[in-house]
Amino acid sequence: MRAVVISLILSMLVAVPPSGAGEAQHIQSIVEQAIDVRQKTQKKRDAWEGKKQQLIAQYQALKAERERLLKAKKKKQAALGAARKRVHEAERQVRETVRIREGLESYLETVVDRLDEFIKGDLPFLPKERADRIASIRYLLEQPGVPIAEKYRRVMEALQVETQYGRTVEVYKDTIDLKGQPVVVDILRLGRLSLFFETPDGKIVGQYNPAEKQWFVLPSGYRKNINKAVGIARRERTAELVKLPIGRIVVK
Repeated sequence: MRAVVISLILSMLVAVPPSGAGEAQHIQSIVEQAIDVRQKTQKKRDAWEGKKQQLIAQYQALKAERERLLKAKKKKQAALGAARKRVHEAERQVRETVRIREGLESYLETVVDRLDEFIKGDLPFLPKERADRIASIRYLLEQPGVPIAEKYRRVMEALQVETQYGRTVEVYKDTIDLKGQPVVVDILRLGRLSLFFETPDGKIVGQYNPAEKQWFVLPSGYRKNINKAVGIARRERTAELVKLPIGRIVVK
């Protein structure tokens, strides 16, 4: 650019013959204008160079930021994909849990129905206690807010209680129908084999006939052994062998 200015000045000096002070001033003015243009051009060039460096720096920063954002996006997409898989798995597990719960609740209801039928066909001992237990469990199974684990526990507990009846002996007081009359007696339960009774004074003894679903008075010859068995079951007597009529009842 400087060479261009000097060349321009020389050409002007050659083209215009000297004609005094006026011409010299004119030439000086032209030179000054050329220098001024050169200085302004240089300033603009310097300013543009600074702007250029600033834009390059901004470009590099934006490029680096873009790379960072792309990496972050990739990580977020991977995390989102994993989260979706977990959500889908959780939804599947929920559906499976609901299916299992519904199936288990239906199964428990069936178990309770069968247990109820079994109790009704069983020896009639502790009728109120056993009926109340079944009613309580039925009510529990109808409650949607009760955990299925609790429902299962209660049903299994009832089954266990009923199972234990077959391995235990007990005496309890109850009112029975004896020849059409309500009579308060002490009932001796021998597991699920047989039910005997004796009146509070021990003078009348009898047995339950499951075939006819009735209570019968036994001959007085059975009274002594039944009295002994009641005392042993109450732990009022030491254990000993007692002969009791187990099996088919024959009343003469």
